Amino acid sequence: MPTPTEPAPDPAGDPPRAVIDIGTNTVLMLVARRRPDGSVEVREDRSKIARLGEGAGASGQLTDAAITRALDALRDQVAHARGLGVRDIQAVATAGVRMAKNRDAFLQPAATVLGAPVRVLSGDEEARLSYLSVAREEPPAPLRVLDIGGGSTELVAGEGDEIASARSHPMGSVRYTERFVRADPPGLDAARAVEAAAREQLASQPLAPHDTLHALAGTATSTAALLLDLQDYDHARVDGSSFATDQVRALRDRLAEQDQATRAAHPCLPPRRADVIVAGISILLAALAHCGAHTLVVRDRGLRYALI
Repeated sequence: MPTPTEPAPDPAGDPPRAVIDIGTNTVLMLVARRRPDGSVEVREDRSKIARLGEGAGASGQLTDAAITRALDALRDQVAHARGLGVRDIQAVATAGVRMAKNRDAFLQPAATVLGAPVRVLSGDEEARLSYLSVAREEPPAPLRVLDIGGGSTELVAGEGDEIASARSHPMGSVRYTERFVRADPPGLDAARAVEAAAREQLASQPLAPHDTLHALAGTATSTAALLLDLQDYDHARVDGSSFATDQVRALRDRLAEQDQATRAAHPCLPPRRADVIVAGISILLAALAHCGAHTLVVRDRGLRYALI
């Protein structure tokens, strides 16, 4: 008998698959299947923080320590998927690998771990997939989707499946922390410097004002968990939650005045998210202002959902 957490397979749907998203800060894995109606049935959505892109924004190189951490995380995700009986496992890599001059130092051993090549997504592909992960679950209407990663940030405007403007910007929570944050606590001056730099970067992608911005990935979901004051991360409460811009700014300003140990004491903010969260939320605030948005909607989604 199938348990409530393991529904019986529908022969008319796809078998479960695993998609691994190797980012600058995290190695994410979604184990899911697509139902006959096109919706996604999630079995597991896991995250391992590896900080593959540590230092790469300045040096252009992946370090040996970062490569080791990311390969360990990949091994864990692959072993977990195989333990669930999943045969179809694919992996993609984003900005952390894309911007590295020595990417093969990671990609070659990663292919051995996976048993297949890891596909490096272009910035345009990353932006399109992030957008579609939200657009395919929203009624056709004007839509703005933001995906803040560790090394790049994708901002996409469209309606339904039709994309009007998409850009992968060379900024992210890890990259801008390494560039602007020089103290612990970061302080409001550093937070505002990140926000100003992000506003300047986003100005290269002019968009008509739109009141709502949908945001994905760790910065956005951590922001929601903190604003909801969750003691344990709850996907159902985070996904689709909405907040006013003033709430986001008040949270950013409070975190900027806390040291890392205080931020990391929150159960939904692990140490390797706590050290970059101030820069991440500052980028989020810049994007809200750039889009003319007064409401943030957080989606616990991402390009792995579109790939399923």
